[in-house]
Parts: sequence; structure tokens; C-alpha cells
Amino acid sequence: MPNCDFYATIDDHRELLDWLFSESTCDVYESYSDFGTDLMKFSSPSEVLAQFERRYETGEKWKSVELQLYVSGAGPTFQPRRVAVNPKFCNGATYRYAAEGWGLVQLYLSRPTQDGLDGSHTNHFTQKGAAAKAATEEARADVDCWDFKRITAFSSRLNRQIRRLSVGKLNSRPVLAGGLAIWESGCSLRPFEAAQSLVTLHADA
Repeated sequence: MPNCDFYATIDDHRELLDWLFSESTCDVYESYSDFGTDLMKFSSPSEVLAQFERRYETGEKWKSVELQLYVSGAGPTFQPRRVAVNPKFCNGATYRYAAEGWGLVQLYLSRPTQDGLDGSHTNHFTQKGAAAKAATEEARADVDCWDFKRITAFSSRLNRQIRRLSVGKLNSRPVLAGGLAIWESGCSLRPFEAAQSLVTLHADA
């Protein structure tokens, strides 16, 4: 399966992102730009992690950072899609940009809050899944432009690295060191409550 749900804190994310950027086989984009701005492409782990310092209008820090990974040579030249937005609800802006493409790999990162720690996540379409989702002949032709073998090879390496960094698992979900510390402090790894059992594994399990 291409997806991997896992529990990790910001320090855990730093280790994963260090590996991701050193591997140098993908470009890292935000999923959506701010209103009225270009889509951001990240060049280092610190740029990604700085997004966790941003705040909602309520003053609360962002609890998740959603990334889209474009695997080098795996598809058409990356072009973000311009999305029209209603200026009445978007501080006067009329557009934003979205990172879209059948072969992009999702990497969603979460941080702990007072309610516990939500799972982080990886996933992407398979060729069969993308073809089934494509609604028109043009969209199906676009699916065929992607090298899903290369994409799956990359996502498999990404998921293996997450499992290498893990120190345990909750059900089938890898738990990295910071996630385990959260759990052992009595906080939940959502949706699991801290009273449920954690099976400790070797780091390379």
C-alpha cells in the first residue's frame, strides 16, 4: 500500500526531512498557497518546519503542514493550478495556487497540541486508482504521462525510512521517538487514548 500513517513530533519530522532533502529525488511544495501569493517550494527542512510557527486567526499555531512531493522525472513539468477564491472571505484576494498532479506524493505532518497528537500521513495515487478517478479522456491521457513505477519506488523508500525511524507501533502505525514520549507522558495519539497498549518494536521493524 502506498500510504503510511504514523505518529511523530517536530523533532521527528526534522530527522525525516533531513533524509528527504538529502535524498534529492523530489521537489517539495506546499499543498496550497496563501491567498494572493505564489505556491511555495521548500529548499530545506528548516523552511518546512518554520511553517509550524505560523498562526491561525485565533492565535493558535498551525497543527499540521501539508506537503506535495514531485518525484524528479516522474511526470509532466510541475505547474501549480491557479484557483479562484471569493475576496469577501479571503482578505480581498481573488486567487491562490494548488499543487496538483496525478503522480504527486502527499506528506502531511502533524505536531502535538493540548488534545494530543494527530497522525502524520503519506499517500499517492496508483496508476489504476488515478485512471479510475479521471473523469475525461483528457484527464486519463494525463494519467498516462506519469511514471507510477518511479513514484511507487520513491514512496516505498519514504515509508521505509519512516519505519526505520520508528521505535514502536500503535496497531499498524509506526510511532517515532517523539510520538512515544507523548504517549508515555499520558497524552493520546489520536484517535487512540493513552490507556490503550503500545507494542514496542526495534527501530528497524
